[in-house]
Amino acid sequence: MKQHTTPILLRNNIVETLEKVHFNTSLYDESWIQNICFQNPQILPFEELEPTFIGMIPICRELSTDSGFIDLIYINEYGFITIGECKLWRNPEARRKAIGQILDYAKDLSKWDFKKFETECLKARKDNKTSLLEILIEYFPEIDESYLIDNIQKNLRKGRFLLTIIGDGIRENMEELTSYIHRNTNLNFALGLIEIPVFKNPKTEDLIITPRIIAKTKEIERIVYRTSDSYIETRVDEKQENQNAISISEKVFYERLEKNTGKEVQQILYEFIQQLKAELNFVPKLGRGKRLSLNIKSPNENYNFASIQENGEVWFYGIVYNTNAIGNKQIGIDYLKNLATLLNANFDDSYNEWQWCVKRNGKYVSIVEYLNKKDEWKRLIIDTFDKIKRIEEQK
Repeated sequence: MKQHTTPILLRNNIVETLEKVHFNTSLYDESWIQNICFQNPQILPFEELEPTFIGMIPICRELSTDSGFIDLIYINEYGFITIGECKLWRNPEARRKAIGQILDYAKDLSKWDFKKFETECLKARKDNKTSLLEILIEYFPEIDESYLIDNIQKNLRKGRFLLTIIGDGIRENMEELTSYIHRNTNLNFALGLIEIPVFKNPKTEDLIITPRIIAKTKEIERIVYRTSDSYIETRVDEKQENQNAISISEKVFYERLEKNTGKEVQQILYEFIQQLKAELNFVPKLGRGKRLSLNIKSPNENYNFASIQENGEVWFYGIVYNTNAIGNKQIGIDYLKNLATLLNANFDDSYNEWQWCVKRNGKYVSIVEYLNKKDEWKRLIIDTFDKIKRIEEQK
């Protein structure tokens, strides 16, 4: 299926078709791509691949490792590291080589401590910066040095990276690529393939870059490998393992939730989510933003049954709005009202319909209380979802 078409430029109601710029000319090369991506990290959809990797700041180019020079290194204020490798896809062998190369880079970095990482990054920058903190504080003035160092150290140790291969005309057999990567399961990384097509206005020679994520299958977009984290330590067969694998950002969400509510609550929630996935094919989907949230969504993702914040509060987005869209607003209202009764709380419709929710004394109720009633909550979710499905089947 063709996912993208040639952009057009509309000026004074006159359509101008842009021309695709091919990288097999002498005008553009990998160094040109690298420079564009380093100077303009906002064009790369890191957050779409992994919400935790929001707000990436360019740190250095050509970082020296035992396996070679990493094209691009980015870090955000939370100490998460993105590796960028820029490639022109001349042939299938070049594609496979790029995958192996970036995996080697990740393994090299996972052997470093913070001091080694900082020293090598500053050396690659070749400027007068004296620390990573000095670089990031220009973007995030309130950043805490000890917090940054601790998180970078932890992410290096765990091999917790976002690996991105950036280039033109990226195409790959997803099954072969997945099989190749699954043989490298000792790190805890996520991988994204990003294409950056360049188009030219033939009249002005202006260039327009339209980045897009090419690797959209779950295995590639969300490739994550197991560590000893308590909520995923049980070994299962390959089919079940793939089904229960969670992304880096989900792991970070559970870690932050554990810090705020305790390990037992985190474990119970994880098991509850897995039940909803197995029995209803529900989708746990992370919300984007600086504060992580985990949304419990129906298989088609149209209905959000809860949005659990990393501090443990349970919010709601759109359950009434979306049931109203199928002609029965009362289904969403009843879901929230029944939850409120279950928790000895109140149905809150004081804001716009999209944000109707459950509160007690004007405050959101903790996930701890929901999980204390998890069996009743699950039955309520099933009953509500069944009502929604019956209406959708009649349409």
